[in-house]
Amino acid sequence: MADRIGSMLAIAAALLAVAACDSGSISRAPAGCVEAATQCQLPDGPLGVCERANCAPGATPPCFQCVPQH
Repeated sequence: MADRIGSMLAIAAALLAVAACDSGSISRAPAGCVEAATQCQLPDGPLGVCERANCAPGATPPCFQCVPQH
């Protein structure tokens, strides 16, 4: 019985620790692409991946764009 109570307390402590985590500590995708194969945020929400792209007129190469991962 004591083992069961100890296990329940450990689970409760773990749940409280997760609930107390700061959401800012979760890494966020960068706003823009500065290198290939890094994660980026697509305008419609999901994460994408940065890939090399043709540069816009006047832009300095290398240029990248965020594309869907699938």
